[in-house]
Amino acid sequence: MQSNGRHARSQAALWALMAALTAALVLGCGEAIARLAHARAFSVRSADSIGWAKPDPVLGWRNNPGVHPADEGPHEPMTILPDGSRATGTPPGAGPTVLIAGCSYAEGYGVRDDETFAWKLQQRFPQLRIRDFGVPGYGTYQSLALLRELITRQDVQPALVIYGFLPFHADRNVLTYSMLEAFRAFGGERFSPPHAESRNGVLAVFPPFAVPGWPLEEHSALITLLHQAELRVRLANREKQRAQVTSLLLAQMDKLVKGAHGRLLVATLWNGGPDPETYRRITTDMRQAGIGQLDVTYAGAETRPEKILVGGAGHPGAIIHSWWADKIGQWMIEQGIAK
Repeated sequence: MQSNGRHARSQAALWALMAALTAALVLGCGEAIARLAHARAFSVRSADSIGWAKPDPVLGWRNNPGVHPADEGPHEPMTILPDGSRATGTPPGAGPTVLIAGCSYAEGYGVRDDETFAWKLQQRFPQLRIRDFGVPGYGTYQSLALLRELITRQDVQPALVIYGFLPFHADRNVLTYSMLEAFRAFGGERFSPPHAESRNGVLAVFPPFAVPGWPLEEHSALITLLHQAELRVRLANREKQRAQVTSLLLAQMDKLVKGAHGRLLVATLWNGGPDPETYRRITTDMRQAGIGQLDVTYAGAETRPEKILVGGAGHPGAIIHSWWADKIGQWMIEQGIAK
């Protein structure tokens, strides 16, 4: 009986060893195939070195006061004031306030302080107080949340809010898979910025959070592929809500600004993107809702990338910012907001 027991245990141990070896072989082959297909293990890229940003429990991140060099082109210094806005050369004691919100395009990432369209508008209209609260990476939801903070909590009463809109903000608003893969938490993990969903026409909002990696994901291309596949499934069909969610957010932004006795201008800084139908639906919704909009996409004579883009391949450069300032400034004059 003891001999039979030892034999059974020996057989069980052998089967366990064979199973482990088989699993290791399968995983090894899978890893080799994944790497041959040019897949790479997930890399944790810490964002601690991004000086212009600091974490925020509501917005995900916000501008960090100080002077910070851009990470593209000639690395121009960008001045962030104590209130989180980009320097615009606003003279002390200026008159009615104009708030600018949006992403890195609105902030003027990569160009000097005096080359941003916000600075140029301030020089053109010294009787106004231009405050640029553009934040790199923001979508409509975060811009709305920041405006709500400024208007409701800090009692800022803007005569005009200029929201620098780009079609890909719609992807950020609903957190598509591609956007999730593009964002990193300050610790380097994938990051889910605050975003929204539409549930029967009502917005449901979600706070920011880091997405933990799977065990060994930093060392295995196969595990990375499996995690990516799982995330794709979880975030499937987000694109279908882009237009509706963005239109609902813009309607809330318009209501917020009007409640503060101001006007909203949604200025499309660039109308390109992979999905023109989504942009068309959003602009149609804005027109039907009576939301002021203006397409200021650059269409100047100079088209050489090295002349109009930061570093020839980065953010819009000084020439494009001058174009935006001219088009928006003319609209402000026509609407009686400036002289």
